[in-house]
Amino acid sequence: MKLLNLEVTINGKVKRLVKFHDGLNLVTNKPNSGRTGNSVGKSTLSRVVDFLMLGSISSIYIDEEFKKPNHEIESLFTNNAVVASLSFLDSKGTIHQISRSLSIGNDENQVYFIDGVKAEPKEYEIFIQDKIFHILTRRPSVRSVTPKFIRNSSHRMLSTTKFLDKNSGGKDYSELFLYLFGFNDTGLLTEKRDATNLVNRRKRNSQSINAMVKEQKPSNEIKKYRVDAKELEDNLLKFEYSPEYSNPIERLSELQAEEDKFANALLSTERKIDNIYRTIELLSKDKDGYLINQLRAIYEFSAIAIDGALRDLEDVVQFHNNLVEKKKQFLGVDIPNLLKEKEELVAELNAIRRDKVKVFSDMRSKESLENVTRNLKRLGELKVELGKLEGLLEQQSKAKSDLQSAENDLSRILDSILKEIDNVYFFEKTFNRHFKIITKRLHDDEYEVDLSFNKDSGMCTIEMKNSVTNPEGGKKKAEVIAFDFAYINTVSELSLSRPRFVFHDSIEDIDKNQIDEIFEISQRLPGQQILSMLSDKIGIDTYRKISKDIVLLLDEDEKFFGV
Repeated sequence: MKLLNLEVTINGKVKRLVKFHDGLNLVTNKPNSGRTGNSVGKSTLSRVVDFLMLGSISSIYIDEEFKKPNHEIESLFTNNAVVASLSFLDSKGTIHQISRSLSIGNDENQVYFIDGVKAEPKEYEIFIQDKIFHILTRRPSVRSVTPKFIRNSSHRMLSTTKFLDKNSGGKDYSELFLYLFGFNDTGLLTEKRDATNLVNRRKRNSQSINAMVKEQKPSNEIKKYRVDAKELEDNLLKFEYSPEYSNPIERLSELQAEEDKFANALLSTERKIDNIYRTIELLSKDKDGYLINQLRAIYEFSAIAIDGALRDLEDVVQFHNNLVEKKKQFLGVDIPNLLKEKEELVAELNAIRRDKVKVFSDMRSKESLENVTRNLKRLGELKVELGKLEGLLEQQSKAKSDLQSAENDLSRILDSILKEIDNVYFFEKTFNRHFKIITKRLHDDEYEVDLSFNKDSGMCTIEMKNSVTNPEGGKKKAEVIAFDFAYINTVSELSLSRPRFVFHDSIEDIDKNQIDEIFEISQRLPGQQILSMLSDKIGIDTYRKISKDIVLLLDEDEKFFGV
């Protein structure tokens, strides 16, 4: 990946075009102009590139310390269409361009372009991740890797490895340095971040539930509540409403069975009595009767044929009538016994029914109802408490299971990361070789970094190893530059798809001899250093040697934006 040029247009007209080349790219002020060279926009170039990589526009026109805007630039951005475009070669050698409007105000005013085509912000970000940083997953983000390559503030220039903002933590650096040091499967880093966050959330959840379980001791309470609930349920089933009944339900069942038996017997008796009375009534209803009428019809139809068989029809009728009377007397013989039996059955039924009413009456007594109501209410309360406690134990079990599942997933991801960690250590070894060479030239001391990966936590840490304690000012900035140069050399040697450019700013407090060494190293760098500094801090001979590397020369009459 290589930077080609930066272009700034104002209302469609090119105001600034800076072309980059390999090695040193110097941004400075015109020497010997009799002016200081300050506030002409030397640092603005890196800030605009940072803005193109989703940085804030405020750093371009607002003073960092006093938060006061540069009114001329503010007016320029407010009243004109100012667009910055960065052209670059991606890792496959294809030319691309990203553009962004330098607008002040709402995000709606921000316009993004990819290769001249308007794009959504998210699409723009993904494009930068892929084509500039070769990150194909959500993490590391553009804003977390940019500070390594654009050191345009005091904090970034004085922090060799801790250059992120103050809100960043160990896991941010861990993720970042794995990526920087050649870890290829950035998808695993994203998975690890998500899995780690999930494990942490589930740990907190599990700890919270465990604390509640410890405080409430649900196992003991559940056992006690269950005993109490069983006792209440047994009492309700026994219906202890009256001392006469140990179990009124059983008594009611017995009475009901007796009532059914006597009711059936009474029904049978009444049916017998009704049948007798109905038969007698039918026999009495027609004195001649059906049989007599039939006999008359037969005799009239065939009188001659039966003359010999019966002397007289009237004898037959008389015989029939006598037979009917005998039948009626026979049927009526059982009536008194049946009536008596019915009377006794009715008496038994009435007695049974009185007993039932009494039992029901006892059950409906005020004392019993209050007792039932009270027990039912208490039973309901116990059920609710039991539900809560049993639910708490279920939650505890589920939280434990969920945590175990999340930890298993994280362990699987860490195992996958561990398989690729050798690439990182190989990068570290190569990096240290270059770092020692450069720091030997700049500091007469061989610096190293020590990168450690904890296979259990998946955390990566990096420490500086040198004989100098707490370097400050120019010496620290020289260390930062040596670190970045070693990084570019390593990326180049290992042919990794990582950016090979770096922006450095304000190195005037570095020793003059060290600056000369930095220029020499930068000119042979297998990448690009874009350096802004005052020209009067550069020796005359050195300036002559590096003048061909000046990519932007500014002064009071030619400021970056022309205002």
